[in-house]
Amino acid sequence: MNNLKSLSQIFEHKVLRIPDYQRGYAWQKHELKDFWDDLENLSVEKVHYTGVITLDPVSKELFSRWQDDIWLIEGLDYKPFYVVDGQQRLTTSLILVHAVLDTVQSDTELNFQSCKAIKEQYILRMGTDGQRRSFLFGYEKDNPSDEFLKTQIFDESSYTNSDQLTLYTKNLSDAKSFFLEKLKNLDHGELEVLFKKLTQKFKFNLYQIDEEIDVFVTFETMNNRGKKLSSLELLKNRLIYLSTLFHDHDGHKVLRHKINESWKTIYEYLGKNPTSPLSDNLFLRNHWTMYFKYSRRKGDDYINFLLDEKFTAKNITHPDSVGSKITITEIEAYVSSLQQSIKPWFYMHNPYEKVPGYEDAENKELLDRLARLSFRSFKPLILAAFCSKQTMQDINVLLSAIERYNFTLFSLSQRRGNTGDTEFFSEARSVLQNTTSIDGVVGKINHWVDEYFSAEKFKDHIEDRFEVGHKEGFYRWDGLRYFLYEYEVYLQTKGKQAQRKLDWHTITASQKDHLTVEHIYPQTETEAWAGDFLGITDGEKHLLTHSLGNLLPLSRAKNSSLQNDPFEQKKNNGEGIGYYNGSISENDIALKVEWTPAEILKRGLDLLDFMEDRWGIELGGMLSKKEILGLAFLVD
Repeated sequence: MNNLKSLSQIFEHKVLRIPDYQRGYAWQKHELKDFWDDLENLSVEKVHYTGVITLDPVSKELFSRWQDDIWLIEGLDYKPFYVVDGQQRLTTSLILVHAVLDTVQSDTELNFQSCKAIKEQYILRMGTDGQRRSFLFGYEKDNPSDEFLKTQIFDESSYTNSDQLTLYTKNLSDAKSFFLEKLKNLDHGELEVLFKKLTQKFKFNLYQIDEEIDVFVTFETMNNRGKKLSSLELLKNRLIYLSTLFHDHDGHKVLRHKINESWKTIYEYLGKNPTSPLSDNLFLRNHWTMYFKYSRRKGDDYINFLLDEKFTAKNITHPDSVGSKITITEIEAYVSSLQQSIKPWFYMHNPYEKVPGYEDAENKELLDRLARLSFRSFKPLILAAFCSKQTMQDINVLLSAIERYNFTLFSLSQRRGNTGDTEFFSEARSVLQNTTSIDGVVGKINHWVDEYFSAEKFKDHIEDRFEVGHKEGFYRWDGLRYFLYEYEVYLQTKGKQAQRKLDWHTITASQKDHLTVEHIYPQTETEAWAGDFLGITDGEKHLLTHSLGNLLPLSRAKNSSLQNDPFEQKKNNGEGIGYYNGSISENDIALKVEWTPAEILKRGLDLLDFMEDRWGIELGGMLSKKEILGLAFLVD
């Protein structure tokens, strides 16, 4: 069946539900703005083709589970349908319908239709007894978006009050806020015009799926249009489809329930930190690397493996070999692993968020340190350590070894970014299956450092920083801020100070005309500085300026115009700005009487001594260290 229908016609005697294999509400500001612009720019005399709505008739066996809706379906002859395609557009339309109702007075009319009648047509149908009620549009009952849509979007009371938040519920909330903001300045006449365009002039191509067509295959095909499905969303649909192929197995309904419960948990934790939601595709890729035997694949090969090689209908109905046959137990184990992995995955990325079972302070600091430095290729291995129930002490040893590996091989030795990734990806599965120990993995990590760390490559890299680009030496070293921050933490611990004075977000902030790392001896020498640098050539002054010992992390961003101030003013300019009340590193410099080439060299050597001790490496003797600093021309 193929008809061009308005929203008001689509909702004639229908109950619409988004099935469990569908994703939740995925539209964000870009799609909402396009929808609003189409509506706003449409002339009321014309129609707008809005897209396709594909419905799948629901059999009595299935809708018999919809206990709240039986009276409407059997008593008032409403037809039940699943929304196979077009749920994003339908959901957006219904959110806007309710936003309009929220904006007008409840006793007014819109285009000669009362607000009560509008609500009964699109949102909620009440029985004559005042007890029975049915939502005309919504999700399957066990979907967390179902309760959220009813209570937070449609403002109706809930029987459970279980408003579980996910990435999808956040999108629902953001859409409602978006439309309420757009509507608040419209007068009643403008609202009437807008409502008429939305319900009568937006036209949809309405399709109804024939019984012979496989609805799951239809879903995958159709949902490649519009906002593309994520790999995690496609996988859920595929696994639910495969569960239906085990119809002769007593556990097929249990498996489908398990899949839905697992995805509820996954999306709860992916969106648990609303200011920094986690990527579902990255979670799935890293879990795949940990769970299955790793081979060096690239791009989207992980989802191609999952959908085209592993979890296929053929591997259930017509397997090529014993090894390719998929059992219900195997799918259930994989789904359980996904569900069990999402909590530690969230914790890895949000160590200071409250997560039950993860209270170790050292562990939080180590994870935070890796987030600042970069996890690089170690996320599957770390995830495996958490999932295989290793002791927190062993995990901390592993995290320390990984941090050392990443800093010494990449920030110092400038090795290729994929150095060692194949071996450590493979180790992730071994750790998950408890076929190798954390001690064994740490030994391999340390062996890589012993084998591939090179002080000479570090020196060569800094020399290159002095010779190419801006020629700013250590100031252009990609490890500078991480290193200076770690030195600050060391000074804090050494001084037994409870409060950290340097904030990571401050030191890494980018603000026009402001500095977060300052050259103590300025890049542009003024008369006040000249006396302490007599007999130094311009080339040598350039090396001193950008040498490690001359670079200072600031506890608060400082206007770049102040960087040329005399040393005394840098320490304290008399207006509350100066090293004296800054970071611990700044406090140390504030104790100096003068700032000379000798002081720059001494501080640089102290910093390299700290580097050797902190990361367990050797940079060579005095001459080697002076060469790394670019200050071999200075006489001791």
